[in-house]
Amino acid sequence: MDLFIEKQLINSRSLQYTYYAGPASNATSTADGPALLLLHGFPHTAQLWASVIPWLLTLGLQILVPDLLGYGGTSKPWDFSYFASDAMASDLAEILATENITSVIPIGHDWGSFLAHHYYLYYPEQVEAIVVSSSYYQAPIRDPINVTEIAEERENLIGFPLGYYFEFFSTSEAASLLSGNLQSFFSAGGTENDTMKKTFGYKDGLRDWLMADKRMQLEGFAAESGFLEDAEAQFGGTGFISPLKWYQAFVNGTHYEVKKDLPESADRVEKPLLHISGSKDALGTVESGHFIPLEKPQEMAKIINDWLESKNLLSLSSGR
Repeated sequence: MDLFIEKQLINSRSLQYTYYAGPASNATSTADGPALLLLHGFPHTAQLWASVIPWLLTLGLQILVPDLLGYGGTSKPWDFSYFASDAMASDLAEILATENITSVIPIGHDWGSFLAHHYYLYYPEQVEAIVVSSSYYQAPIRDPINVTEIAEERENLIGFPLGYYFEFFSTSEAASLLSGNLQSFFSAGGTENDTMKKTFGYKDGLRDWLMADKRMQLEGFAAESGFLEDAEAQFGGTGFISPLKWYQAFVNGTHYEVKKDLPESADRVEKPLLHISGSKDALGTVESGHFIPLEKPQEMAKIINDWLESKNLLSLSSGR
């Protein structure tokens, strides 16, 4: 992201957000078209999008890429109440307001998809379209979360009870087990011998894997030179404590409390929505694993570019 300007914002919650605005030569552009807001997931930072961005720049749109709460140069609270969906959406709204942007297309991956959904939920008038990857659209949560029910529903859908790892990620031991066994963790999502199903798909699967420090050969981006060293710098020590608050907020009902009284009309998405998943993920169509922005960046960008063009979303009045 060499062409991007790194910026910091202290917002109304007294949280610092680091984000990247670009390209630098176009950072204050008034060209027609909505801005693209790229939202990473777990366990990554804004750098997740580094290989996708060059292909999105051809659209000529303003692009903003924040380190989300708990990551990178952004504040890292240890209290999961900071991670309520309405509050994090408001954080993004403040960034957009600072950049004088009122028309946006959120593009999310993993938890970033969750936040893309919820930015639309709370600020529908600003959103022209939504793009999500490796996560499906979730209607507002109006009932207390039951991880077992979620896992059973997914077993009926995809053949194994994906979801129990949410419980593990919400425990007090999870952060230290992840930080202390980084190679084991990053190999737990591998495709060889159905490793991902055994670890993320079954109760205590990932915990038992990490406790035994089991390791498989790292695949794809995780096998690249310097990856584990970068992961250690980002997530070693206490580095996983704040990122895991996304899971704790979900399991402990933080989102339920702020969404349970929303009208039923909020369940329906009235704007164009594109869903991209990897064929080697639980569900998917792109020949990729879970981390599509890292594994197939050019293909992902082309899908987005073609879809935005097909929906006539590239020449809207910017509102900026």
